[in-house]
Amino acid sequence: MIVTQDYGWSQLAKRAGRSWPEATDWAMAQAVMAGFQGWEPFVATPADFDRIAALAARHGLRLPSIFVSGPLHDPSLTAETEARIIDICRIAAHLGTRLVMIYPAGATKSDAALTLQARALNRIGAALSTVGLRLCYHPEELELLLAAHEFHHMMLATDHSLVSLCLDPDTIWRGTGGSMIGLIDILALYGSRIAALHLRQFQARIWSETVGEGDIPYPLFVEALSKANICPLLVVEHAYEPLTPSMLDPVTAHQRSCAYIRATFAPLMQP
Repeated sequence: MIVTQDYGWSQLAKRAGRSWPEATDWAMAQAVMAGFQGWEPFVATPADFDRIAALAARHGLRLPSIFVSGPLHDPSLTAETEARIIDICRIAAHLGTRLVMIYPAGATKSDAALTLQARALNRIGAALSTVGLRLCYHPEELELLLAAHEFHHMMLATDHSLVSLCLDPDTIWRGTGGSMIGLIDILALYGSRIAALHLRQFQARIWSETVGEGDIPYPLFVEALSKANICPLLVVEHAYEPLTPSMLDPVTAHQRSCAYIRATFAPLMQP
């Protein structure tokens, strides 16, 4: 199964003059036409998840993964963030979700803040494991700054059994200056913890309209994953920059991404 992430759909909705998240129903209908069976939503509150789950059921979309966020490095906010995320995930567990991608919000953090954040991730991971969910840390380009100290510390200071990794290959590739070595090295360091991939592509270092041939040589990446017996959940996460082409309608663009992923990532495909 190939899943689609709602971030790109929110951008497409706004491009079409539709408000978000009100356009989620429209986006899910488009996703089904493109051939997706799974949807990964960003969920801010338990009430949001109730609404998203109802829409997904209407369109016959599974919710194998969700995306959550919030500050875990600030002593005055950590407890509230933990409680909110755990409440969301308890609902998700009853609806077939198995992976929870988490992005701990915040700018560059001190050592004390990173220590607090890692401990919070362990606690959330432990709570989620009791209801059959797997927590996946999700770094972005910000976490690769300053020698990637935040990214590496979250991997080294959290329990492997409680905190897995959701990897954006494009984030690592661009964050390391377009280095395939940098991307493959991440597999060597943390490949055993990768539970999901968020997939985009570049053309001349600008996000492409589809996932296909481009700057990142995905066949080499898939070969490295396959050799390491890593079979993550595959999530299409289109995203659009000012210079990203707009030549295709949303359904066609996502159909092309799915076709490429099915062909290229076949050795890694989960049922």
